[in-house]
Amino acid sequence: MNPRIGFALVVLASGCGSDGGSDDQAGTDPTSSSSASAGSLETSATTATTTAGTTTPGESSSSGDATSNPTSSSSADSSSDDGATTGPPDANGCPADAPSSWVGCEDFDGIDDPASQIPQWNVYEDAFGVEADGDDPSDLALRITLTPGLQFGGWVTLRWGDGPVGGVVDSPDAQLDEVWVRYSLRTGDDWPGYEIGDVGEVIAMNGPDWAIAAEMAIRGDANGRLHPLGWTCIFDGVLACNGNNEWSGALQLIWQEQGTGTFFDAAGAGQSRCVEAYMRLNTPGAADGEAQVWVDGVQEIGTDGVDFRESWSEFGINALRFTNFAEPPSEPLDFWVDDVVIATERVGCD
Repeated sequence: MNPRIGFALVVLASGCGSDGGSDDQAGTDPTSSSSASAGSLETSATTATTTAGTTTPGESSSSGDATSNPTSSSSADSSSDDGATTGPPDANGCPADAPSSWVGCEDFDGIDDPASQIPQWNVYEDAFGVEADGDDPSDLALRITLTPGLQFGGWVTLRWGDGPVGGVVDSPDAQLDEVWVRYSLRTGDDWPGYEIGDVGEVIAMNGPDWAIAAEMAIRGDANGRLHPLGWTCIFDGVLACNGNNEWSGALQLIWQEQGTGTFFDAAGAGQSRCVEAYMRLNTPGAADGEAQVWVDGVQEIGTDGVDFRESWSEFGINALRFTNFAEPPSEPLDFWVDDVVIATERVGCD
């Protein structure tokens, strides 16, 4: 790990890795993390209380470097379910006639009190909202706003399977060692071309304290491309994270990959992208984990031979987190997430 770890913010339940891309432009460091307090923050910030406590994100900045030498592959099933579904939602928020492989869905249309309905709603100021994205007031989406002067504005976590309790948890009894995730991602119509930061984290976390055991963090770099990172907090078979120390050095970077498509430049403003991610935890005791990401059906990255968790097997992959973590822009910049599906087979974009 780079010794320059730590930002001026308080993070008590988890945060996000950052990445400066592979270029010489200014940005955040893939191995940087969130830890130190820079003083008290306003207690009026909207936060969500979990078993790990109440978190209050705040202002910070960072820089640094990192090294990694991942290998790339493409071994996940490339087939997909038929995306056309109708009918009222089932117990997991999915359409009644959705494929049986869909274990959780969130279109945000039924969310009117995010702090009580979403498992983790840790929000500082106006960094997130559930609002109409377009002319139809009933078609809601998750708004994420990069805010001037605020590098980290909190996070929103969707949950499925066995793990931390809070809000609505889909398929609560499942323990999944591999998942496919699909969601739409749209930058605002006035997006100027900017390093977007985190755009999704697929996580295996501990139940009692929301501690991260392993994750794939999907990020954008300074050139508008994807630069996903892989993290672990399992050492000698033991979970070292506790819900408070993840981004103060407990998590360790184990791989990073560079995508080739450009999505977050000014030319992409207002465009809705279909993001798909596949993560498979390694067989306990073997280094055979995988991670892949597609955008609009085209594979951007793939890596295999990953040891996400050594022999640890207490929980599977059970969370998708959206954070507000990027270099602060000069003006507020919005991007939107919608139509989230979690599945045991590839979902596709149709």
